[in-house]
Amino acid sequence: MALPYPLPEAWKLNDAQLVRRWPAVLWAVIATGLAVGMVVANLEGDVAGGIVRSTLVGAVGAGLGVSYSRSGSEQGLPLLLNAVVLSRATVRPPDSWIHFFRETGPSRWMTACFAIAGTLSSVGLTWASISAVQAGVGLILLLTVPLLLGALVLTLAGGIAIVQVVRHASFGRRPIGISLGRHGLIRYYLDSVDVWPWQSIAAIKATGKVIDKENDDFTANLVIVPVEQPEDVTLNEYEVWGYQSHAWLIYTAARFWAEHPEHRDELGTTYGQRRIEAWRDEMVTKAGSSRPS
Repeated sequence: MALPYPLPEAWKLNDAQLVRRWPAVLWAVIATGLAVGMVVANLEGDVAGGIVRSTLVGAVGAGLGVSYSRSGSEQGLPLLLNAVVLSRATVRPPDSWIHFFRETGPSRWMTACFAIAGTLSSVGLTWASISAVQAGVGLILLLTVPLLLGALVLTLAGGIAIVQVVRHASFGRRPIGISLGRHGLIRYYLDSVDVWPWQSIAAIKATGKVIDKENDDFTANLVIVPVEQPEDVTLNEYEVWGYQSHAWLIYTAARFWAEHPEHRDELGTTYGQRRIEAWRDEMVTKAGSSRPS
């Protein structure tokens, strides 16, 4: 099925980027060697060596964590599910069955890199700082304290990522995302929702920008122009990158059913799901055809 709308400006459609095994193994060996060197340096009282190697452990871990992270290669479909699953079971949802585009959590690769590297770097820098004070070169704390704060931020990011991975693993904890149903579009947050009945939407637009030209990474936003206040769109802008489905698929589905009320009876049914799946398959084909030969 042909896609009804072109890829918005600044958005990218990429092949799935998998973690390459051998480069990952190589960098893991390098990081392990640096970690061992960090321990040895600190045991021998080599303050400078301990600081340098601890910093490199954190830098390598952070680099590895984000090296395979980019937008544009998502190929997931929305979930066709009963809307009660997303509610607190206190009020009846406006639609019984919906298509739910779910935000994706941080990858296990990124989570492991941040948590392990951040922890090792923090321990190493703390160790080196204590050794520096004991050796009477406390002024070096002017260098190690900022580095230690950076390592702790990396550790915190890893910890938050672990929590997010756990939360995204269960529908018992409310997932975050966007749903489409016969009643309209709903944006789900952890503890609240934005409800947009179709009749309240004047138009749906797309905005975005490239944030990394080398990796084709970009941000993507869905802008809902309301019927009553078409000039005020800033408060109705939702990020649609970082989802299990490509931003183009979310934008296409939302805009199509906003503009075609005659087809809204498909929503919440396998017919609507098949239409979305056909669009997704066309996107996958386009991504493959754009691959350099």
